[in-house]
Amino acid sequence: MGEPGGFNFNLRNNGSNDLDIWYELHLNFEESIFGGEREIMVSYLETCNDCGATGAKTSSCIKSCTDCGGKGGSTKSKRTPFGVAIEVSTCSSCGGKGKIITDKCRRCSGCCKVKVKRSMRIIIPPGVADGFTKRIRGEGNVDKKRGFAGDLFVVLRIGVKQGIWRDGLNLYSKINVDYTEAILGTVVKVETVEGIKDLRIPCGIQPGDAVKLSRLGVPDVNKPSVRGDHHFIVNVLIPKDISNKELKLIEEVASLKVSKRSCPSGMHEAGESKERASIKRTSRVASLWNSVKTFLGRRESREGFASITADASSALLLRSHCKSDSSLLTVSYFTVFVFTLIWTLMRRNKNCCIGLNQRKHTS
Repeated sequence: MGEPGGFNFNLRNNGSNDLDIWYELHLNFEESIFGGEREIMVSYLETCNDCGATGAKTSSCIKSCTDCGGKGGSTKSKRTPFGVAIEVSTCSSCGGKGKIITDKCRRCSGCCKVKVKRSMRIIIPPGVADGFTKRIRGEGNVDKKRGFAGDLFVVLRIGVKQGIWRDGLNLYSKINVDYTEAILGTVVKVETVEGIKDLRIPCGIQPGDAVKLSRLGVPDVNKPSVRGDHHFIVNVLIPKDISNKELKLIEEVASLKVSKRSCPSGMHEAGESKERASIKRTSRVASLWNSVKTFLGRRESREGFASITADASSALLLRSHCKSDSSLLTVSYFTVFVFTLIWTLMRRNKNCCIGLNQRKHTS
């Protein structure tokens, strides 16, 4: 201890941060996905039991520093315009300890600590990412003299897997498929973290499209029941050199596509023009029959019979329209002419009968 009212240079930081150990543990890609256990060998420092953390072979080998008087440093007073300034400097002879060791401990060589190795089992949770740090309290360096033990920080480093990369909970890979397989669809073998799996490629897939295998990604480290997917980005291989037979077949396919694009438009326009003409003719026929039914509907019941017959004839004519639109109009006009003639003759006959009856009554 220093003198009362003086400086004590022997004080040290009593915290345990300087006792912490940082250890890097390297895992392969699959271990980071599924987790597991690893046994590690950790080197840590503990207080030397041989010297009791004095660093000396025996207690008699510890002497007070004569340069600093056991204070660990020296002070100098200097007068300034603002008052007296005191300069403090660490003793170069004892390094601020205030003591000199004449004969050091054989085990720790005067460091007061010795390096010890111990084996530990580390539990790795599934879904850990690179840089994930696991803290194990009380497993760091030990200072028996102060009664402190630091913590062990295990930093996980994840290895790279060829052909598979990770983004969050999802895994990604690139696969190549032939252009014929992209058109027709296929099933390919792909590598996953769970081994070789079958991946179905749908027909008509485009370059850059992705096909996924569900729940073959990374588990959530906080909720292992939640797991991502494995996405496969498709690259369509288009050959630079093909055989003459392949070239001929592709040209035939191309010609079919050209004819397919050109034919439907002309056929569609022709169909629309025929449909419009048919609708117009049907409208004219319907209008004609509506006029006839309106005219005949004003007459008596016998004339109503002619109207019903006309309706039946109209229905027959409309059905025949499905067979021939051109003959429908001619038949319709002819039928109207016949019914009009019949109705006129019936009307004249009725008028003649009425006239004869009137003559009989007058006579």
